[in-house]
Amino acid sequence: MEANKILLQSLYKDIILEFSKETGKELDESMEYFYTSETYELISEGVGDLHCKGVKYLTQELMLEYGIIKHKSYPSDFVH
Repeated sequence: MEANKILLQSLYKDIILEFSKETGKELDESMEYFYTSETYELISEGVGDLHCKGVKYLTQELMLEYGIIKHKSYPSDFVH
């Protein structure tokens, strides 16, 4: 499935705004984080229909990617 380019741009904007809000980073810095991330690549390539996921979910994926938050379902003593 290929996403509408205008809808993708709107999704990207919403993720960047949410990332900025959650991390306290400036919008320019948040844009750089997003557009250089693996999360962005996966969304833009249509992998796993990620473009259908919610903004909060995708923002958390981005924060997990950069180690800003840790995955809550794994006990820390099991992660190497």
